[in-house]
Amino acid sequence: MRYIVELAISEQDFTDQMNTMRAWLDHRRCQPSAFRFADSEQGVCRVHFEAESEAEAFAREFSGRLLSAPPLEGIIR
Repeated sequence: MRYIVELAISEQDFTDQMNTMRAWLDHRRCQPSAFRFADSEQGVCRVHFEAESEAEAFAREFSGRLLSAPPLEGIIR
């Protein structure tokens, strides 16, 4: 399952913020599996990661929130 980070990007800061995020990702050699704009009017962007550590670091750096994590497998209920 993918880890999804949701963050807000204002229209005014869109280009600068995208450039900053790309530089951060490149510097850490992180490769998100997808960038999606959930609501372009509200400036909501969702970035998908395969690795939890990358998603958490990205969320912290860009004041995003982690929306999903893999289900717990192998847990006896």
